Amino acid sequence: MTQKRKDLLAELFRFLVIGVYGTLIDLAVEGWMTSLFSGWSKGVSNHIAVFFIQFLISVIGFIVATPASWSLTTVWGFKNVREDDEAKARTFKGTLRFAFWAFLALLIGAVIQFIGYMTCLEWSGMGIDILNDFSFNTIFSGEGTKVLWAWLTVFVIRTAVTMVWNYLTRKFIIYRAKD
Repeated sequence: MTQKRKDLLAELFRFLVIGVYGTLIDLAVEGWMTSLFSGWSKGVSNHIAVFFIQFLISVIGFIVATPASWSLTTVWGFKNVREDDEAKARTFKGTLRFAFWAFLALLIGAVIQFIGYMTCLEWSGMGIDILNDFSFNTIFSGEGTKVLWAWLTVFVIRTAVTMVWNYLTRKFIIYRAKD
């Protein structure tokens, strides 16, 4: 195995560790907030309005998880980085640039999340209302098992797509490799 390939695998491993760390923070915040506000919109027929509230919950998870991801990525994530990119990444402007690309990932994830939620609720005929039935009081009691699995499935698909986006934007835009 060539050194370049070993370096790439090490970089992917570090990115995966950082991604899992950020995802666990996001998962905890979103799960807690979704459970906290579960049932608030029972009877509301406008799914887009209901989903907008869920998107705001995702933004809270994003706000909590992004600084942790930025700090680990800047210090440990990418090693063979151009000196000017490395210096820029540590500035306020570099932090905003990181947050901008991560926010675009959040928007992509929101579209995936909306499609997933609407599939569970309306389009599949399963009638799983993740936005209203996800509550820590019920998901572990057997009543909400299918809600928990639906919520986790949507979360995992959304996270997988956004992790690929985040890796590509960080690798080729923010932390470009030395020539």
